[in-house]
Amino acid sequence: MTDLTEVAQALRRHPIYRNRNTGVTWQVELTSGDSVWLRDIVGHTQQRRAEELENRETWERVA
Repeated sequence: MTDLTEVAQALRRHPIYRNRNTGVTWQVELTSGDSVWLRDIVGHTQQRRAEELENRETWERVA
């Protein structure tokens, strides 16, 4: 059985961002060089450049 503390620690290792234009929340799954792979709550994935997530007009880090 998974301990809730372990789950919380795992989430902290993977930042969560909200796209301000769409309202969709994405979790960082993998970072490699300047590429970031994101996954939303339904499982859709997309790749972005790390510098895109630094744009505060479009992306908000929520965790």
